[in-house]
Amino acid sequence: MQYLAIFLIVYGAFLLASFLFQFPFLYRMGKVKVMVKMMGKKGFNILLIVMGLALLILGIWLLP
Repeated sequence: MQYLAIFLIVYGAFLLASFLFQFPFLYRMGKVKVMVKMMGKKGFNILLIVMGLALLILGIWLLP
């Protein structure tokens, strides 16, 4: 369970860093382009923030 918690913390931090720094390699991916087209860039950024915070909080909560 500890490995899952660490993975969730790292992935949540990556999502929040992706929002802050707007990594170009992330926005060039095909699936991300479709999501940005459906939600708009602002909606996608909100999704990154919500998922990042949720995974970070869940990972911290799972740590022993």
